[in-house]
Amino acid sequence: MTTPSQRTLDYTESFCVLLFAVAVFVWKPGIYAASGLICLYLIVRTSIDGAFRQGLMSSTLVRLSMGLYAVGLVTATVGAENVQDVAWMARKTLFLPVMVFFFFALQRPINERIAMLGLVASFWVASLITLWEYDWQLQFGDRMQGTWPLGTWDSLQGLFFPFMVLYICRHRQTLATGTIYGLTIAMALVMLLLAGGRAPWLGAFIGLAIYFLIFKRNRQTMLGLLGVTVIVGAVSLTVLSDKVQPVIERFSSVTETQTNESNWIRLRLWEIGGHHLIHFAKHDPISFAFGGGALSYDQKQIEFFKTLPYDAADRQRLEEYGYPTGDTHNTYIDNALRHGVLWTVLVLIYLIWLCTRFSWRYLQRHPEPFILLVGLLIVGMFYTMVPHFATFFFVLFVGLLATTRCGRAVGRY
Repeated sequence: MTTPSQRTLDYTESFCVLLFAVAVFVWKPGIYAASGLICLYLIVRTSIDGAFRQGLMSSTLVRLSMGLYAVGLVTATVGAENVQDVAWMARKTLFLPVMVFFFFALQRPINERIAMLGLVASFWVASLITLWEYDWQLQFGDRMQGTWPLGTWDSLQGLFFPFMVLYICRHRQTLATGTIYGLTIAMALVMLLLAGGRAPWLGAFIGLAIYFLIFKRNRQTMLGLLGVTVIVGAVSLTVLSDKVQPVIERFSSVTETQTNESNWIRLRLWEIGGHHLIHFAKHDPISFAFGGGALSYDQKQIEFFKTLPYDAADRQRLEEYGYPTGDTHNTYIDNALRHGVLWTVLVLIYLIWLCTRFSWRYLQRHPEPFILLVGLLIVGMFYTMVPHFATFFFVLFVGLLATTRCGRAVGRY
């Protein structure tokens, strides 16, 4: 029998889940509000609930997550120019304690249902508002932004679409719920294509291709996918050719490294970032190991750019784009420059462990979190994704994919 204090904790836990799930699509400050409330909940419950505290202390996930959070603060402090650098790191890496929270909270089936209700409902609200803002014009081939996420909208869709596919494949659904989720998947695909982000397209489609060709390969699934592909392809190239052609042209532009401005800029940003990282390694090993500061690195980038032997035309081309912007459009280079090689390597190892347990047997049985990670890592080659709002979305999705239908976590963490 639950006590009044236990019921209060459970209600608070469920409220945190709902607030976070709803905020993903419709309320930017809600991400931080929910994360802060989650941290407060963890502190309070740990102090008054002995069984919960014991569960935390015995969990490898908790030790790794909170250890990495502490390492991030230490590296940020060593590499910081000011307190804002440390505060930024403390705020952006809250996804680590949030992951701990979801691991425990989603073991209660009601919280899983609440999370899915909040996600799906807020997705539809955000999508309809977005279409309304664009006068219901399906402008495929352009960059349709969402509600609050703006530049994050395509990254969010690139994670949400495969998440929904993986979730519905992992869990049996009632006819009503399956229909709602199926419609949500279709709408998520439309919104992903309308968002126009080529990197999220690559991440989502490559990840799902790996899932169905390697981990869920069977004749029935392959025939079903082939049938859907043939039907969609036939309709797209005939009835909807005017809508599909801009998508094809935008997708094919990935290979245009000189004529496509976005591609050319990214290659130069990676080049400059790589040169700066080599410069740190040779002349500033502290910055190489611990970073140049989450925010204060921007000024260092500007000063370093002045020393590079770019000709006037290329400099003008970069400046017209708005460079130096402080963003290298690459998770791995950007993290190494801002937060140091040490933290960059550790967070990648953490994410891989989180989704694979470093076990092929585990991966074969539970590939869904890994598939979502594949998408995140691919998009990370072109966008800065970790730490980022996208990482908060990612840990919620992984938490939902890492639970069984009865609410227990997959494997031992």
